[in-house]
Amino acid sequence: MPESMEQPIPVEQVLAQLRTRGFETGGFRIPLRWFRGKLDTITGSMVKRGRMTEARLEVLYNFSELEVFESIEPYPFPIAQINVMYSTREKSGMGVLGASIDKVINAGLDGNLPQEKAKNQDFLIGKVQEWRITPGHMMWDMEKQAETPRDSWEVTYVEGIGGTPHSGVVIPTATVSPTATPTPQSKISPTQQAINLLEGRTQQEWNQIVFTDTVVRLDPQLPTAIINNTFIPPLLEAGIITKDDNDRFHVVKK
Repeated sequence: MPESMEQPIPVEQVLAQLRTRGFETGGFRIPLRWFRGKLDTITGSMVKRGRMTEARLEVLYNFSELEVFESIEPYPFPIAQINVMYSTREKSGMGVLGASIDKVINAGLDGNLPQEKAKNQDFLIGKVQEWRITPGHMMWDMEKQAETPRDSWEVTYVEGIGGTPHSGVVIPTATVSPTATPTPQSKISPTQQAINLLEGRTQQEWNQIVFTDTVVRLDPQLPTAIINNTFIPPLLEAGIITKDDNDRFHVVKK
């Protein structure tokens, strides 16, 4: 079995590596293909999967307030996490994504200016935007030892900035300064908050509120565990929660 590992790294280190321009020349894990949502955070982990000979940075774009336009299977969740392997190469998933972001947020800016003079990917944090998988991007295929057309994520629209939204009407680019997103403070842990929210609710009712709870969202790994259905089963098995005949959960009082 291929070796697999994952090691989260500080957000500041992830953001410092990203760019929208200056890329070198030289299978998606989520059913979404076109959506609108608010980009809450950009995080990342060092991962080693399959034929990788060494660990590489996988960048994770974490969304909430999702509106799904296209998906290869039903996607009922209000959040999403899009993963893109980090690269500085133009002909890569990150290169295609970065170039699409550049077209929107740096429209009208001299294309020869270096990344330091342009807005970077952190400019998107806190903003509503549309992401879409588009075909036909030429990238190197290690198995075929040749460039082949591949699908890749692109940012097509940023609310208040510009681009082409789902309506198909092109929005002229506007100059908007990034706004800081306040960090909620709480004495309760995200895990305990998610458990507390289960009280008296069905899983469907819980899904509608847990992903938008400000305390739960302090833990970027927790929403992923909920989507992958690895959060509730251990709680039931440990007797931390129970489920009644009406499929409603109850937190066991200690």
